[in-house]
Amino acid sequence: MKNLFPERGIWSRRPADRWEDALVAGNGSHGVMVYGDPVKDTIIGNHCRLYLPQGNSHEIPDLAPFLTETRAIIATEGYEKAIKFQYEKAKELGYQGLTMSDPFHPGFHLLIGTDHKEFDNYSRCINYQTGELTVSYMVRGRQYERRTFVSHADNRIYHQLSPGNYKLYLKNYKNDKLIQSSFQNQSLLQTNFSYVYGDGGYDVMIRIKSEKLSPIQNRTGFYVESGSNILIEMQIVPYSDTHTREVIKTPLYPIASYHKLFDQHKNIHQEKFKRVELNLVSSEERFKCIDDIILNAKSKNSVCPVLLEKMYDAGRYMYICSAGELSPNLQGIWTGTFEPAWSGDFTFDTNVQLSIASALSSNLLEGMEGFFRLIKELLPGFRENAQKYYGSRGIMAAIHASNTGRHFHWNEDWPLHFWTCGAGWLAHWFYEYYRFTGDQLFLKEEVIPLLKEVVLFYEDFLVEDNDGTYRFTPSYSAENGCADNATQDIAVLKQVLNNLLEAHRILNLHCAKVSQWKRMIAKLPSYKVNEEGALKEWISDKEENYNHRHFSHLYPVFQSREFNENTQPEWWEASRIAFEKRLEAWLLNENGDTTSTHGRMHSALCATQFHMSELVEEIFHLLVKNDCFYTSLMMSHYDNQEVFNVDGNGALPQVIHEMLVDNSNKRLTLLGALPASLPSGEIKGIRLPDQLTVNYLYWNLEEKVIKIEITSEIEQVLEIYLPLFKKARLQDHRMMFKQGKRESLEIYL
Repeated sequence: MKNLFPERGIWSRRPADRWEDALVAGNGSHGVMVYGDPVKDTIIGNHCRLYLPQGNSHEIPDLAPFLTETRAIIATEGYEKAIKFQYEKAKELGYQGLTMSDPFHPGFHLLIGTDHKEFDNYSRCINYQTGELTVSYMVRGRQYERRTFVSHADNRIYHQLSPGNYKLYLKNYKNDKLIQSSFQNQSLLQTNFSYVYGDGGYDVMIRIKSEKLSPIQNRTGFYVESGSNILIEMQIVPYSDTHTREVIKTPLYPIASYHKLFDQHKNIHQEKFKRVELNLVSSEERFKCIDDIILNAKSKNSVCPVLLEKMYDAGRYMYICSAGELSPNLQGIWTGTFEPAWSGDFTFDTNVQLSIASALSSNLLEGMEGFFRLIKELLPGFRENAQKYYGSRGIMAAIHASNTGRHFHWNEDWPLHFWTCGAGWLAHWFYEYYRFTGDQLFLKEEVIPLLKEVVLFYEDFLVEDNDGTYRFTPSYSAENGCADNATQDIAVLKQVLNNLLEAHRILNLHCAKVSQWKRMIAKLPSYKVNEEGALKEWISDKEENYNHRHFSHLYPVFQSREFNENTQPEWWEASRIAFEKRLEAWLLNENGDTTSTHGRMHSALCATQFHMSELVEEIFHLLVKNDCFYTSLMMSHYDNQEVFNVDGNGALPQVIHEMLVDNSNKRLTLLGALPASLPSGEIKGIRLPDQLTVNYLYWNLEEKVIKIEITSEIEQVLEIYLPLFKKARLQDHRMMFKQGKRESLEIYL
């Protein structure tokens, strides 16, 4: 049995009894979920393009003509009256009120029935390294196996059953927004789903390779009987309208063997997974049952190294499975419900950014292509948002998006249309891709045009105060309230403008607007500090609300890295105090307003920058103690496994990278937030901004040594910084890199 258990992965002794706890796999287009029940199993097929049209109006109310009056109301009567005014005007124009985006939905449920009611020696597992799901059990002394993977080689889902008798049939979706038409023919189950409130739909093809197949009456399925392994091939093909529909034709070729198909897939998946490797424990510990590992971890008040290593691997696995054709949505690429929380969509005020947080440092650069494709597909809606809400050129991102980038998710309680910095935050990742890769063609053809559209919006949107300083009005700090000049608005635009200027300098491009962009930076209002010494969330008289899950005003710390304790110590100290206020009122407060995983992840990303190693450890432990993981180690949004969300999975590897090795402001920080419970370990292959690759980093606090080898693709000099080890002995406090050369360093603590 042990050979079935993955070293890099998880295994459990229990089948799933709900879709959230299923085994998961994917290839960036297709996803699959497997319950692993020997008696009545369920396989759910997913596809990244499946968002169910709800029949809602996607028209944006043209509020631009009322912007001047809205601003006057803000100035004289306040935001509450201004929001009420805007909402009433929107309703007069036919606005339907706060509307969720079209929800992410499953493609099909394939049910597999047996008479295996009495079984033992049960296990199910995910091999993160190969992307294979395995279920194994014994019935009357005979071993049965079920193996599943989603092929990176030919974009299909494959499932293999041991020889025997089975009943296979498709679930009939009873959904009034779908029309399902199914039939079976020879070895095929085929279904077309057309959307009632849209021109699109999708086709499903399921092909079964077995010795004997008999149709099931009154169901779309077969009785299957075979003395050899049974292979099932599954495929989902979406279409946006009937003109783009590519009907799946009956394949003329035989299905290859499972092992041949799997080997083709494994070579691709495994290469991606093995680019980066975190080693904290022995192989023997990695083979333990995940149920036992979690139970043991809960009994401690510190990080459990074997579980942390698996959490790290799970985060990278999520991204490999979910990113490709598009980017991970709130649920990655998996769902088993037609009513997911927040539509399971792309939520841009923090969740998408966290889901991709570790993509570049994990050396999964090709996954970012799906993110870039997604944003470019949504740009028409973003342009319409800017025009209709503010009469502006350029782009304004919606907070929620799926089938469209139009912003219609707001009302009086949630004035999300006042949040204007989203497009600039999304542009951060375009510029970061250049920083990691040095791809100047991408910088010229993709980054600069996007940054220009962001700035174009602000050229029309911003107003000037009497002293010539810009005012962001209306302004919203997601999702914590309205007041002029939210700190994140200023921080994001400052980063966008600086990146735009730097891109032109790098490429030696002449642009007549360069002097204008510099003047815009000079006109940005300065950050402010309140009477408690904390960086304010709004540069206005609005009272701070520290009890909140978002950390928007700390954008200069966790995202843009605008300053540190050396470059601008006054802003750094104010940011640190603001962070501590948030910790006291929210994260570490039992009476805090929520338990969101994304809030904990942003806390951890801030903690790595403030070198709070004990806090990093506590956040990891909070996730475990409060049951924020399903068996697959995919995360939940709330405690007690409530709401399947993967943004935490995407962010967690980045937290680990930053606590071990980080590069910003020409400074290489080593073990800057290392928890005490990780006295030794090794990480290989992670990437850093400015074209750096950490070939390996090894640390052993008992031996008092750190060893690191880094390759830089450009010539540069970095300062070495060890904030937790003030007495470290260094021959030189700098590392000097030559282009394409490896540099090694050994530090004694």
